Amino acid sequence: MSVGEQASAPPAVELRNISKDFGSNQALDRVDLRIGPGEVVGLVGQNGSGKSTLVKVMSGVHEPEPGGRLFVSGEEVPLPLAPGQASEIGLSFVYQNLALAGGLTVLENLTLGQRITGGARAWSPINWLREHKRAAAVLDRYDVRLDLDQHTGQLAPVDQARLAIVRAAEDLRRYRTRSGHKHSVLVLDEPTVFLPEEDVEHLFDVIRAVVAEGAGVLFISHDLVAVRSITDRVVVLRDGRVVADVAAGGYDEDALVALIVGASARSAASAPAEEARAAAKLAPVISPGPEDATPGGQSVAIEHLVDGRLTGLSFEIGAGEILGMAGLIGSGAEDLPYLLFGARQADRGTLRLGGKALNIGSLSPQRSVRERIALVPADRHVLGLGEQLELWENIVMLVEDEHYRGGVFHRGELVSLAREAIDRFEIRPPQAHAVTATFSGGNQQKALLAKWLIARPRLLLLHEPTQGVDVGARKDIYRFVKSAAALSQMAVLWVTTDFGELAEVCDRVIVLSEGRPVATLTGEGLSDDAITTAALRQIREAR
Repeated sequence: MSVGEQASAPPAVELRNISKDFGSNQALDRVDLRIGPGEVVGLVGQNGSGKSTLVKVMSGVHEPEPGGRLFVSGEEVPLPLAPGQASEIGLSFVYQNLALAGGLTVLENLTLGQRITGGARAWSPINWLREHKRAAAVLDRYDVRLDLDQHTGQLAPVDQARLAIVRAAEDLRRYRTRSGHKHSVLVLDEPTVFLPEEDVEHLFDVIRAVVAEGAGVLFISHDLVAVRSITDRVVVLRDGRVVADVAAGGYDEDALVALIVGASARSAASAPAEEARAAAKLAPVISPGPEDATPGGQSVAIEHLVDGRLTGLSFEIGAGEILGMAGLIGSGAEDLPYLLFGARQADRGTLRLGGKALNIGSLSPQRSVRERIALVPADRHVLGLGEQLELWENIVMLVEDEHYRGGVFHRGELVSLAREAIDRFEIRPPQAHAVTATFSGGNQQKALLAKWLIARPRLLLLHEPTQGVDVGARKDIYRFVKSAAALSQMAVLWVTTDFGELAEVCDRVIVLSEGRPVATLTGEGLSDDAITTAALRQIREAR
């Protein structure tokens, strides 16, 4: 579609006056959103700003308040949508979990949806040779190279994301062919959240191919660099309202952050004061226990760690130091937190906590908890929190034994401790008895951090601690970890593929390649560019 045709055509999808209340909580307040044919619109905002609720209105999961209207290619469609109706009007969704069947092949994942939707074809015998040729043509259309016979669960994360997008885009193409309409919209909810930076551009190539066919795209992400790179316009939600609708190139990242959080981003000059205030707030909830006068205060050393990609890795983390471990996917950096916690068995190695030497090869999570080693994993849903427990139960589960005296379990003390942590870690809404699954991702991550920090760890292991977290909660997590490290002299290992994050929060960063340290960066030499250069240089030299 030409630029002139885009300008004269009605929006592919337009939402007007969309509001949604959940009791006393107004999740959306008179939201307007339009997506033109062939346009990529970014939707950004903090967790809890209303993004997910808006998508659920679009997909028919939620019914908006009276007065909300939906227009598809200029024609009004009554709300709420019936189950399955979204696909019938040219809307297709790819969510963060991708909804792929890992035990099925790429070919089966591409063809499964067509049979589930019913019709005569759902009951006809499958001609796998013909299906194979059709699927190969589909992948070629979007310039995606995948082995159709490989199980999807074995694909790299970027290839899984590309497969999910191709499948959704093909659904839209069939819709346009079947209906004769030109409009369609692909909704992508956090498509880059699990991807390293070098893989994001491959995903963008698929999005560009989708747009070239005339489809509009709604791109929802906390990754502001990605948003500014791939979108034409950016819509900012704050507290359920649209506070900005701007050209993507019209604002730099700091300006977008200010729009998202409602205030200017904290300057580097104010960071020490912010951390001091955070430390003062956290002190009551991470103070030493009755028989533990020194929660941290000792350095940690890892000696001769061997496991698969790691070949005799040794390093030290000072008391109160935040050490970053960087590397491209496959470098071994992402394995470290789980090996040091005992969640994954190492071949051999020694972990020295002060004067105690632990055999890393025989560590278990239970032993690590006793030794006050803490792990904040990348997948908080599976490995971090009991989502169906109440918030207070998650926060205090590691210190319950301290409140069991004389054969009596002092539940009231634990609830009070949890309420104090909820306040000091700024978890919203501050509802101790709410089910954890009802909280936004950023607030769940704060709860997971609170759970470990009130247990007074000597070593805190963090893997992608801000993954899928909004920019406001991300800054809070930075402050809380920095303050806790300084307050208790706890050693921290921070592992992430977000090199800019490492540069911002870490005292020192070690760059790994093929399981070996290739650079150590600190002081003025520590920057996003320096980490990236060190990581990529090894690939160039290997080639």
